[in-house]
Amino acid sequence: MFIFDRANLTGIDIGSYAVKVVKIKGKGGSRSLDALGYSRLDSAQFSEDSSKLSETFRNLFNAHRIKTKKVAAVLSGGSLALAHLYLPNMPKKDMKEAVRWEMRKQVAFSPEELVCDFTTIGEVKRGEESVISLIAFGARKKDVEQLIKTLEDVALEPVRVDVAPMAMLACFDYNNVWENGINYSMIDIGDSKSMLAIFKDRKLMFAREIPAAGREMTTAVMNKLACGSDVAEKEKIRCGVLRSGESASGGGQGVADAVSGVLERLAAEVHRSFEYYQAQFREGSVSKIFLCGGTARLKGLDDFFANILGVPCFIDDPLRNIKVEPKRFEAARVREFAPALAITVGLAL
Repeated sequence: MFIFDRANLTGIDIGSYAVKVVKIKGKGGSRSLDALGYSRLDSAQFSEDSSKLSETFRNLFNAHRIKTKKVAAVLSGGSLALAHLYLPNMPKKDMKEAVRWEMRKQVAFSPEELVCDFTTIGEVKRGEESVISLIAFGARKKDVEQLIKTLEDVALEPVRVDVAPMAMLACFDYNNVWENGINYSMIDIGDSKSMLAIFKDRKLMFAREIPAAGREMTTAVMNKLACGSDVAEKEKIRCGVLRSGESASGGGQGVADAVSGVLERLAAEVHRSFEYYQAQFREGSVSKIFLCGGTARLKGLDDFFANILGVPCFIDDPLRNIKVEPKRFEAARVREFAPALAITVGLAL
């Protein structure tokens, strides 16, 4: 069972583009932002050598005067595997072993290196048999150990290592009122990949990682303008995506077209995922889509996805029900890049 409301943890999300830290204080529906840190990463900092990453943490914590000990971190990296499984009802200890056995078939590395966990969806009928439906997560042990070592090197105590879909669920749960039987989707569009999750009745129902995100858009702009990555990134942010009936200004048509080409491929994968979810699990359609992640800050993105997918889309603000003290934080600036914080906020909650 997934337990919400693990208070007094600081959420840490180490992405391929930036590291994000969020600390929230308070309980229940009365929460406020206590600390926030955000720092860009370069390829050297995101390498397997954790010393530069540890230095980034020290600088970030000192600059923002973040005082914390217990943290929850999200596991990223190429070794993470997700699988939807149906298993007979059995004691929890036996279920763990059964999940591990099934996940051995899902990973490309040695089974001895596997660490895994799962979240239960519920009991369903498969033919005449009642079975347990669940989503399992598997990763390489050394990836988990490296993440823990990086945090311990800066005197932090990692008490929880989670996966992005579960952190997204915690964030969504805190900020929304659930409607019975309604399917919601949250799509975190990051730098190197996108994570699609479908929720229903406070449970994670489906998750899929899609290898299309912000970096591919930047590369498309670089090719279109024959420029470097820094210029392409700025132009991508400046131009965004064209809304319905809108025309580009300042030479932005080519940039918008380049970005749109990548987003069309991402939207096609999202559409296929929705169709698979409906057909494979005999579920209804997705009623609302919430977009988050750093790339969700692109202008016109919600309108673009809504037009292609035919589903209402919203740019998610994970801090909308969390008080942001104007005396401590530049509220407008925080809200501007809030979509990038959904996973980090979920970890802190």
